[in-house]
Amino acid sequence: MALQESEQSFIEKTLHYISEIRGAVKTNLVLSTNTKYPTRYIVLIRGLPMMSVQDFQSISDMNDNIRSIKVCMADESIKIDVWRHGKKISNKRKRGREIRDKSINAEYDLSSVDKRDRKCLNAFLLRLNSMEGIECQFDMRIDTSTPEYYILDIYILDSLCLAPLENVLYECRSFCNGFEFDFPRQRLRARCLRLAAPLKRRTLKLKNK
Repeated sequence: MALQESEQSFIEKTLHYISEIRGAVKTNLVLSTNTKYPTRYIVLIRGLPMMSVQDFQSISDMNDNIRSIKVCMADESIKIDVWRHGKKISNKRKRGREIRDKSINAEYDLSSVDKRDRKCLNAFLLRLNSMEGIECQFDMRIDTSTPEYYILDIYILDSLCLAPLENVLYECRSFCNGFEFDFPRQRLRARCLRLAAPLKRRTLKLKNK
């Protein structure tokens, strides 16, 4: 089924936005579309640069009909599922309650982390592991070289929906600053504050005219 002009425009604007991200190589971007569905179409883009949650939010802001955005770090791709014009279905079903106490068989080596920070990092990793769509175990490496925060490089084979990732970020907002999607290196990067580190005080200096 052919795409309407507004739908084609969204795809073009999305490609243009991504191509303008620092580090993007326009010739590396590969676009595939699936338009066989009567009520929606799918946009698949490969060859992506490093992107942030804010970049995906900017893409979402360009189209109110986006059903979901899935990120696959192993495949270095994103899949945008979009309602066709005039076919958007309102979902009136109540969201199921999240199961926080479900059994998760996961272990993490946090020996390089300050003991006072292990509880928060462990809770963050368990939230990632409990997301819908996580089927495989993932590898995680922690860079402790920076005195004010930890850099977590996470290698996940599964495709991840962006919305649950944003929920994890919101729930851990007190110590997690955000995600970076490093597609060229096939890793999801998170930066978490060292809660045990002393807070730096900033002095405001006023200049006399």
